[in-house]
Amino acid sequence: MSKIDPQPVNAFYAPTLLPAIEELLARGVTQGAIEAQLRRSLFDLRTPFTRMPLLMSRRFWAFAVEQSGDPLIGLAAGERFVSTATNGLTYLFDVAVSLERACAFFAEYFAFFNGHFRVQILREDDGVTLRLVEAGSLGAPAALTDYILVSLCSLVRRKLLASGVNRDPVLGVALASASREQHQSALRAPVSAEQSCAAIYLDPQLFVMPLTPGNPALETTLVDLLEQTRRLSESTLLGQLSDYLIEDLASADWQQFCVTQHLLERTAARRLKALGWTFSELLDEHRRYRAEDLLQSGALELVEVADRLGYSDVQGFNRAFARWLGCAPGEYRARWLKL
Repeated sequence: MSKIDPQPVNAFYAPTLLPAIEELLARGVTQGAIEAQLRRSLFDLRTPFTRMPLLMSRRFWAFAVEQSGDPLIGLAAGERFVSTATNGLTYLFDVAVSLERACAFFAEYFAFFNGHFRVQILREDDGVTLRLVEAGSLGAPAALTDYILVSLCSLVRRKLLASGVNRDPVLGVALASASREQHQSALRAPVSAEQSCAAIYLDPQLFVMPLTPGNPALETTLVDLLEQTRRLSESTLLGQLSDYLIEDLASADWQQFCVTQHLLERTAARRLKALGWTFSELLDEHRRYRAEDLLQSGALELVEVADRLGYSDVQGFNRAFARWLGCAPGEYRARWLKL
């Protein structure tokens, strides 16, 4: 099995948003509003090999929660999950000879498609755990985590049912956030809340049970497809600039970026505008979501957060944060840490 680098990436596979977009459309959110938020057409999102910066994942899920008025919209979106959402990866999951091998494929390739998480398999005497370990340049929204958990539970159950095994492989689900009644209903398993990370607990006997005769030739074809997806998913100017910004917001400079990428400033600015952005807009967006992450962790003083984001003083950071979220950063942090 060939390897894809599991190190954190600053991008995700855009078609993974399609089930959530379908849920928004079903709730009356217009296609125009969704496209305006993503600054891409829905046709573009359905194009193979399309990847977007993780910033767009944060923007989308914040928009989905706001427009729907439902912080648990990820649960409903997960129920709409289909195999095409991750190209060949879920097909590979379906044809694997066992749940063990299927999950090994996910552990290897999931980070490339999702960006925010990598999948880690832990084996213990009383069970097997699939952990979602945060690995992205920006933190994962809670609604996205719900979406992934429901989707993965659906995948593992479908695999056993397709093999004629009428037993539930999901023993329980762990949430990093607080649990609500809807979580247990959507996940159809006991839920433990406020854990160190999100996870799915699997039956150890069903995990290793042979489920299909296996099809090595088809597995090879699907792995080749995944590798092709990786090779052909070239970074756009938007992706390159996002990578540059997220690495060091404090020293971000448009001229420096253009020099490092061997780009003429005016030409690069026109290309970026054609993608729906300016440098200052993208910098502001990255600062907002990095600020949320830093404040939620509670590890830094406000002056340190401001410095990491590239603000010369706390007052400038306070004004920007009030514009983003309508409150002071100290108030936001205090409210978050009480949750």
